[in-house]
Amino acid sequence: MSANVRNWFVLRAQSVNPYQKQEDNRRVEIDTVLQMLHEVDERIDAHFLQIDGAGRVFLRVEGQERALDELSSGFASLLKLVQAIVAAYASFTNEPNLRHVPGVVLIDEIESHLHASWQARIIPTLKRLLPKTTFYIATHSPLVLSQLQEGEAYLLQRDADGVVRTQLIDSPNRRAFVDVLDDTLGVDLNALKHQAMPGSDQTLAKQRLRELLTRSPGGQA
Repeated sequence: MSANVRNWFVLRAQSVNPYQKQEDNRRVEIDTVLQMLHEVDERIDAHFLQIDGAGRVFLRVEGQERALDELSSGFASLLKLVQAIVAAYASFTNEPNLRHVPGVVLIDEIESHLHASWQARIIPTLKRLLPKTTFYIATHSPLVLSQLQEGEAYLLQRDADGVVRTQLIDSPNRRAFVDVLDDTLGVDLNALKHQAMPGSDQTLAKQRLRELLTRSPGGQA
């Protein structure tokens, strides 16, 4: 876990003062992050945070105290992302409901440090957690692209004249994964599989396909 995230929790916790006016009490930042983590994974207690004398930060997961450093790398990456957004919003507003602050967030290579399972659900998760935030996200991951709906995905290409042009990617969430991979990254998965198959295996596969067609009603050899 990044020391910056850990230090952020420590500093926010130390600055919490029950006698401050509500709009100036930054406990809301900690509460917002914990609530968002709980919504992502209900095993995380939304109301528990402790810091020991060494400055280690603990959450409660399934009733057990867990240090931030013990979280999985994928979940730690999500925590870092959520914390950064909440901290940024809190820096310019005293709005108590930080999740509903209108804003724009730019994220480069969102798939970095995310396992495939997280890449396949990170976009819907962010939309749900921050419904009034507009995200501009750069990615090379077809798993991330496959979550996007009509009008949300664009391919950026630099032409020979140095101009970057955009091309709409048609409804990635409704298309086959191999098609998204081919159209956006130029990777023909079927061709790669064909090239990797030994010649004898290709011949055998064709023979079995012919036999199957011959047995099928209306099939032709």
